[in-house]
Amino acid sequence: MALENFREILSVTATITTIIQFLTGVIICLSIRRKGGSGDISGFPFIAGVLGCSLWLRYGMLMKDTAMTVVNAVGLVLQLCYVFMYYLYATNKGPYLKQVVIVFSVILSTMLYVAVEPIEDKAEFRLGLLCCATTLIFCSAPLATLGDVLRTRSTETLPFYLILANVFVAAQWFLYGVAVHNTFVQVPNFISCLIALFQLALFAFFPSTNTRTKLQVSDEE
Repeated sequence: MALENFREILSVTATITTIIQFLTGVIICLSIRRKGGSGDISGFPFIAGVLGCSLWLRYGMLMKDTAMTVVNAVGLVLQLCYVFMYYLYATNKGPYLKQVVIVFSVILSTMLYVAVEPIEDKAEFRLGLLCCATTLIFCSAPLATLGDVLRTRSTETLPFYLILANVFVAAQWFLYGVAVHNTFVQVPNFISCLIALFQLALFAFFPSTNTRTKLQVSDEE
């Protein structure tokens, strides 16, 4: 049976799992609130979330794709809440506000271009290209921690369950992209899935400190 026949199922499952993934930001915000400050927790992922959801939301609207529109509309609302929450408890509000202004300027400029572009196909292509490029940049960011993992020979700093969730979410959106014949959806999600799988593979070679400690204790017993 062709993958197109599973389009509706993929759209529903991908939407649900992505929204659940978006909700992980609540845990981070509650942690910041408990501490009374942001500390060394970066708020940029929330800003990046606003950018990504805004661009993909507009792209989904142009493509008249319900799944992309719904999931990114929900994601945008959540990410905006996270940005506001983080700002309230930010240790350095000035630099964070500058990041917010820059990202919102990019979003506004993009939306303005899409609104004034007379040729809709051209707007769809260019916005899709921007969405794809932006997603690729952000999904490759986790590779920055590779040096630390190799140096310490420990995956303690890697969030195992979040990475596992990324595999499922990216895989579903890749399959959805195949079902709807959309390269801009396929490419970034395929690469994101590969990166997440690579990170998971690191756990097989470099167990976390906790795992290593448990193994040592077992040997001593």
